Amino acid sequence: MKDPREARTPGVERLSTAECWDYLQQADFGRLAVIHVDGAPDIFPVNHLAYEGSLFVRTARDPKLMHIAHHPLVAYEIDGVTDDVRWSVVVRGRAERVARDDEIRDSGVRELASSSPTTKLFAMKVTASAVTGRRFRRDAAHIDRLIPFEEDAAAPADPEPRPRSRGERPEPIPHFGPPTGTTPVLPEDESPR
Repeated sequence: MKDPREARTPGVERLSTAECWDYLQQADFGRLAVIHVDGAPDIFPVNHLAYEGSLFVRTARDPKLMHIAHHPLVAYEIDGVTDDVRWSVVVRGRAERVARDDEIRDSGVRELASSSPTTKLFAMKVTASAVTGRRFRRDAAHIDRLIPFEEDAAAPADPEPRPRSRGERPEPIPHFGPPTGTTPVLPEDESPR
């Protein structure tokens, strides 16, 4: 079954992984989405630094550290606007506390300034498992007519069956036993005596 996120939307350009990382390296501010210890989602505005396929974030000894200790899977989102386009990049991955001084030094996170006045003595690393992005023209904004949602969002419609090519093996023909409540017809020489 095809992932619905891969569906193409007219006017929306899917960004390559390299383009996504370009945006991540140019930006320094985004939103870190985590799962709270009680299982509810939570989100934090943070400054970041992109380095070798990971994002580094400075943090205080705060709920973020506690949340990722219990639920390390996170998402990170940045977005922006230029004169003619809007864009968005989402990183999904695993977050962990940075415990080695050489990783702090090599990543450059020690020099990352924070927009928050709170003292940030620790670092977190988000190792990306998926990076996706999209871009569309600024003048594409419009308002559509809304309709009630009557379908189950968790159950996407079955895809249309595709025609089989001549060299492709056919699906096996289902075999059914005799209908229940009927007496099977036996050849004469095997009739019960």
